[in-house]
Order: sequence, then C-alpha cells, then structure tokens
Amino acid sequence: MVLGTVENPIRRRIIAKLSQEPNYQLQLSKELGLSQQLVAKHLVTMEGAGLVGSVLEDSPRGPQRREYVLKRSVSVTIDLTPNLFRARMFSFGATPGTHEKNDRARAVAQMNEAMRFQDESSRVGPLAEVVAEVDRKLKQMEEERAVLLYLRNLALREAVRASSSLERADRRKILRHLMREQGEGIDDMSASLGIRQSAVGEILEEIEREFVSAD
Repeated sequence: MVLGTVENPIRRRIIAKLSQEPNYQLQLSKELGLSQQLVAKHLVTMEGAGLVGSVLEDSPRGPQRREYVLKRSVSVTIDLTPNLFRARMFSFGATPGTHEKNDRARAVAQMNEAMRFQDESSRVGPLAEVVAEVDRKLKQMEEERAVLLYLRNLALREAVRASSSLERADRRKILRHLMREQGEGIDDMSASLGIRQSAVGEILEEIEREFVSAD
C-alpha cells in the first residue's frame, strides 16, 4: 500500500510538504497550486494507507480545521537490473538491531575463487555461495542504514523543536531547510522556500555569525 501510494507524483509532493511540518488542506492546495478537491482526494488515500493522520483543531478565525501530519517513518529501496526487481520497505521509528560487521573482501575472494573453476557447471555452487554472502551483507547494511536513519530523524526532530524558539518564521524555515538539505546553494533554497535570494543570504550570514559567537 505504501509503494502504491508514493508512486503518484502529486502524493509525493504532498508528502514532501508534510515532511517539513503539519499542514492544512487549504494551505497545501495554495502551496502546491492544486485544487482543494484534488488535494483532499489524495489525503484520503494516504490516510487509508496509514501514511498520513489528521486531527480537528480550533481555528482562530472560523470553524474547526483539519491538520494533517505524517504518521510513519519509512525507507523504500528498489533494486532494478535485467535479472532482478526487488522493492523493500522498512520502518525506522524505533532502533533496529545491529549485527557484527564482516569484511567485504570475503565476497570478492569467494567470487574470484568461483571463477577459477574451468568447468562452468562446477561454478554454480560457489557462485550461489557468493550470492548468499552478498545478500547477507546487504541485509546488514540495511540494518545499519536503518539505525542511521533513525538517529538522523531523531536529531532533526529535536533540532526542529529547539528552533521553534526563534521568533522570525523565515529564519526558522531557512534553518530547518538547511539541516534537511545540507549542501544546497542559496538559489536552490530560495526557490524551495519562496524567499528572495538576498534575504536568504542575509539570514544565513546571521545564523553563521551566531554559531561562531556561540563557539
């Protein structure tokens, strides 16, 4: 259900917005340039898949409104080759178990040893062992990746909470975007956030000065 949900480009755009902060149907419609009816339809689909949740809250200027949030933290990977199609999804909402690291050279040595057999039929067994070894290593890497994703998610969540003390909304947006999208240039940040490049540059300089003075 998750894979079927995120394959739609409009739903991916909505998810990208909700990954930044909780949002409302009307606001999502405005920010994405889509009709409210279309946004509502996709939100219903995502709620049905368990990706999105919502809650009614009071509005200071009218009737109650429904706030939407992402409910799950998942990673989806797809392996695609002429001989393989494999899609995986795992949750990193809690710390997964880890396994002892193995030397990657073991699989390379196994592969080289298998290719030394002159008789091709004799290679089948050793090559099957290589496949098993590589799959085991990939599983370990995925588990390690799950731990790193969990830590990154936790650190970002706490950093976002800490940045809530900043009074200016534009500074909060830029600081949070900077943490999420490290290495992005000022022009990319300006386009993503809808803030003038000059303003982005000024705020980044302010933030840099504050960090330097704090050190």
